[in-house]
Amino acid sequence: MLNGAFAQGLHFADLEHALAAAALAHYNDFGHSLIYLMHARRLIGRLGADVEKPLMLAWLRSLILATREDLLPDFRHYAGALAAWPASARPVDANLGTLPDADAFEGQSVRSVLNATVAAAGNTPLDVYFALMEASARHLLRFDERHARRTDNSVADNVGWLDFTHALTFGHALRQQCARQPQLWPQGLLQLALFVGRNSGYLYANMAAQTAIAAWAVTDEAAFHERAIAAIVDHGIGLPIFAAHWLKTWSAVRDEVAAGLPASARTAMLAAVNRLLAVQFKQRHALRTADQALGFVAKED
Repeated sequence: MLNGAFAQGLHFADLEHALAAAALAHYNDFGHSLIYLMHARRLIGRLGADVEKPLMLAWLRSLILATREDLLPDFRHYAGALAAWPASARPVDANLGTLPDADAFEGQSVRSVLNATVAAAGNTPLDVYFALMEASARHLLRFDERHARRTDNSVADNVGWLDFTHALTFGHALRQQCARQPQLWPQGLLQLALFVGRNSGYLYANMAAQTAIAAWAVTDEAAFHERAIAAIVDHGIGLPIFAAHWLKTWSAVRDEVAAGLPASARTAMLAAVNRLLAVQFKQRHALRTADQALGFVAKED
């Protein structure tokens, strides 16, 4: 179908609405489908129509092979929450629901965050979005990094820094896409809620968000961005996936700040990236992998 569209002279701009709807039709590939679509659009804008076909074929292949994370037990309530989204809630409506702040989402279970998001459905989507993004930033600030270093955990608890960065990068892509397709807000907000709820189980229990924000607060934004760029282009990290996520997360938050954020969300998100840039990633998990493999084989006995 995509080859046929290009053969008929169509371009990315003609296909974008359908592709974005497909990206958000499920909780696809832990949010990557939407993130990559946004960056593909930007790259086409910079490099021109010659790159449309190869980029879109690569993106479409990733979508076809994408895992439907909403089928995992952790996220089984997503479909019900989407079905419960009030039909009267339109992107132009405001103040028709209870508008939560980040406190309503922070540290809560997946089901609780989904319920709170549905309860807020009558509000302006951006207001709900800001609260979810601030909660995502607080979670990154409160992440108990011992989980990233563990070797005795189950596969379901293979959680690390990138699980927390994806909430921010997915959220950024969501805001960009929903500015173009507001009808996608319900799916997008609920999928952002999945990130928030899933990450709640891996936080320092005794660390208050405001304490973490104060510890990593950015007081000079210009100097911070200069330092971030210097770290990203001269990172010294062996595996490119980690440096790529430094770049992706920093640029997402930089763009969010430029697009406009409430003061509390802005402070929390900048502080979160500040903490992320100070991380020493554990790049290999040989012992964890071996332990999990032995456990899997043992189940066959």
